[in-house]
Amino acid sequence: MNTAGSVSKGCFAFKGKKKQANVDEYLPESKNIAVKKCHQRFNQMWEEVYTQVQILQSDFNSNIFDELLKFAENSHTGFSLEGRDTKKLLVEIPAVALVTGVNTPDHSTMFANLVSMLRERVTPLVTILKSKDCQNVKSILSRTLTQLMDSHCVADFDDEDEDGTAVNTVNTKSLPLTLSSLAKWYRNKFLDQPSSPKKRKSVDGKCFEHKALPPVVIVMEDFENFLPKVVQDFLLISSNYISHLPLVFIFGIATSVSAIHRLLPNEVSSLLCMEKFQAPPSTEYLTLVINQILMTARYPFKLGRGVFQLLLDIFLYYDFSVLNFIQALRFTMLEHYSSQPLSYLCCNYDDVQDAVKQTDADSLERLRQLPSFMRYVEGCSTKEQPDLLLNEKFTKERVVRLIEDINEYHTNFFPILSCLHVLVGKLPGYPLGKQLREVYSLCLDVNLQENEDFKHARDLLRMLSKDEWKNLLVQCIEKHQNESQLKDVMTELEKFVNRIDHIDEVVEEEEESEQPANDDALPYRTSLHQLRQKLQDMSKKQKKLSPYEKLRDEIVGFYDDLFAKHLVCPTKLPLHEIFYYNSTRHLKQRLNASPRSSLQMALSNPHYYLQCQCCSLEKSALSGTMPDTCIVYKLHLECGQLINLYDWMQAFLTVVQPEEEVDVKEPNYKMQARFIQAVSQLQFLGFVKPTKRKTDHVARLTWGGC
Repeated sequence: MNTAGSVSKGCFAFKGKKKQANVDEYLPESKNIAVKKCHQRFNQMWEEVYTQVQILQSDFNSNIFDELLKFAENSHTGFSLEGRDTKKLLVEIPAVALVTGVNTPDHSTMFANLVSMLRERVTPLVTILKSKDCQNVKSILSRTLTQLMDSHCVADFDDEDEDGTAVNTVNTKSLPLTLSSLAKWYRNKFLDQPSSPKKRKSVDGKCFEHKALPPVVIVMEDFENFLPKVVQDFLLISSNYISHLPLVFIFGIATSVSAIHRLLPNEVSSLLCMEKFQAPPSTEYLTLVINQILMTARYPFKLGRGVFQLLLDIFLYYDFSVLNFIQALRFTMLEHYSSQPLSYLCCNYDDVQDAVKQTDADSLERLRQLPSFMRYVEGCSTKEQPDLLLNEKFTKERVVRLIEDINEYHTNFFPILSCLHVLVGKLPGYPLGKQLREVYSLCLDVNLQENEDFKHARDLLRMLSKDEWKNLLVQCIEKHQNESQLKDVMTELEKFVNRIDHIDEVVEEEEESEQPANDDALPYRTSLHQLRQKLQDMSKKQKKLSPYEKLRDEIVGFYDDLFAKHLVCPTKLPLHEIFYYNSTRHLKQRLNASPRSSLQMALSNPHYYLQCQCCSLEKSALSGTMPDTCIVYKLHLECGQLINLYDWMQAFLTVVQPEEEVDVKEPNYKMQARFIQAVSQLQFLGFVKPTKRKTDHVARLTWGGC
């Protein structure tokens, strides 16, 4: 049975003109000013965050590709187009196996950066191939020649006339799609190049020197998805031109190098001089992003425990994509600034005074109704409470001070959190987690002093040896010695290190009396009851601690007080709602939704997503104001296995058309088109399909009735 047909074979859609939405048209006039302030603050904050992300990505990619670029640059050292008849023929093609990992959504950006760096630092002759565009050898050659011989790739190597204008490049459409054509073009292009190094311009306009002929780099992004026969033929052809073209292949591999041996037989793989490069796992990049974006006082916007854990779970259990994590972070920031009317106060420290000063009476009253601020007012003295609730000037001054306190809290929180991670990061069993982000997630939920895992970690710290404690203290000092706000803490830690070094010089005071020892002596003859009582009394007596044990308890107590002071749960802070986004439920509905349940919810209850009053009906009710697809979907639930299209359309017309507009004699072609479009959408979604059993019927699919 042919199920590839369509019930709307005569309908053709044409893309209309693209219109840019005007934000002002969607905002009520009364809320326009407040929403604009939040929207402007969001744009400002995200621009700063995204700029930092771009810097991190550039540095991260640079560390990955430095060795790879050196390999590509030195792979054809001494290559010459002259005297090929006398030189030894090359039989191996330099190739790179770049193991990128399974985070496939990030691969496009990674290879785009690689191509950009190759063109900037090695050669402008770089082409990138994707499996979906290379189903045969002809398509591979077509894309290779087009990208290599295109004017924007080689204009920097074109000879310039006396006026400084570049000579026109070769027209690729007139050339046959063969490597022989590419070899001839390469020979004509670079054979007459002077031997002395000459500064050329890269694609982005930067100047660099070419001391040798530039290699031709061919990047295969998703090498495992290429057809084996196509890749084998292309490599065999390329091996015949290795003495004419300085070819370098880069294979992008998501799993392991064994994928190359599965795709290439021995006679083909023996033609390659393979070098393996391992890209760092995406978890390292994620850790870098979290440490530099979320776990810093530079940006006031923060995530709550549930939201932070949800984004981590999506990353760890779905796609390992840092780009998707960044997009989710952007969405959470947008959701926070759009759903929290006071979010315009979530700004840089220098802008706090002006932002609070511009707060109107309505916003100030909304701020007073925040749960955290109400708790703060209840804790203030009876003299201050009326001013906080009624005096606008006094309230603004106090709000500025509270926001400054939150900024100071963030400034001290993250260095102290790093000290905690140094202490507990290598404890047996990792009671607080192995990664810094795990410790941070724990601190977002509850106070550490109330956590059982922290108490267990503290007990483990009391059992560390002298050398272990010294190493931990030295690590804390080296990691935070440049933190000005922790100067006093570092001084205390240095004193502890000095005391540990001289602990052996401490002499214990001798006991003045040996009476306790005589008291502990057991009589020569004793009963079982007396022996048990004596042993119980001896166990209750406190054992005298050694000098190191006393110092160790003192260090643990110092850290305990430090953590209790600075690692306070942020939900205990006043005005934390302005800076922390905690709506896990809304975020899960949008980022981690179930497609099937979301689809059926949208069709059966469009009001859930559209939030319009016209669609606010009971689940089984029908209304002409609902979307056509929803009406057709609800009507098809009342049908059996086969649905008569005419009866279905009549039922649809009964719902969407008022009785006074129904004309039996003249058909309404507009309504028919709307019905056909709605049925086509149901077919696309998988609820119905055409059938040859009856030409005027469609078959209802079983899962659509769930």
